[in-house]
Amino acid sequence: MAIQRDNCIILLIEPPVPERVSPELAGAFGPERAVHINLDLLQNVYKLVKNFKDALLILSYDKSPRHPDLTWLDHDDPGFLEAKGKNLEGRIADAFQLAFNTGAKKALLLSHLSPGVKPEWLNQALESVSEKQIVLGLNQNRSVYLAGLTINNLKVLGGIRCMSQKTADELSEKAKRSKLSIFQLPEAYAVENEETLRKWLEARDAAPSLFMKEPARAPEAAAAPAQPRQEEKKHGRRSHKNSTPTPPI
Repeated sequence: MAIQRDNCIILLIEPPVPERVSPELAGAFGPERAVHINLDLLQNVYKLVKNFKDALLILSYDKSPRHPDLTWLDHDDPGFLEAKGKNLEGRIADAFQLAFNTGAKKALLLSHLSPGVKPEWLNQALESVSEKQIVLGLNQNRSVYLAGLTINNLKVLGGIRCMSQKTADELSEKAKRSKLSIFQLPEAYAVENEETLRKWLEARDAAPSLFMKEPARAPEAAAAPAQPRQEEKKHGRRSHKNSTPTPPI
């Protein structure tokens, strides 16, 4: 539990309605389809961080009248930091401030638009964040899927849109001016067009399921009468026809 209190992961969440989907997704897939894709991406990243036991989770949520809570994301209703009337920069600042006010020493801001993030990358990020080093996870389009900070280097996020394609360059420049080093996580990709959407769906479908059906068992042959042990010695081994069938694994 002590490790969990020291670490925090932040997610920014919007309600699943067309007017709250990012313009980039709506432009690429159309408003209605973008809602479903965005919801799938949110559920994907929420499952990742909910199962990650080494950090507390802060959900910054700008609720709507149709979706006043997060039961559409989790039936247990995880609760959230209300972000009503805040712009993106204000929401990020408030979420980080809450993380550090609750005792966290390191905090990660994670984007749901990058579905390939692995749990070991989160561990790697938390291990690498320090007072002299920030952590960045970059997408192929130069946007950022993860930013890891301490309270003393939080200033590098000021004035930066973390979802834009210029984010990596802007953060790198601000870190350099603040005499901070940068630890980079493995490169990922953001779902932003049909190609990257297909890449994610293919990877997701290929992943083994925890609930795969067991293969159908072949009907077991009727048990043959046991042969005398003396006959076994005479022939040197059991006849294949008379051997007891090994049950399928």
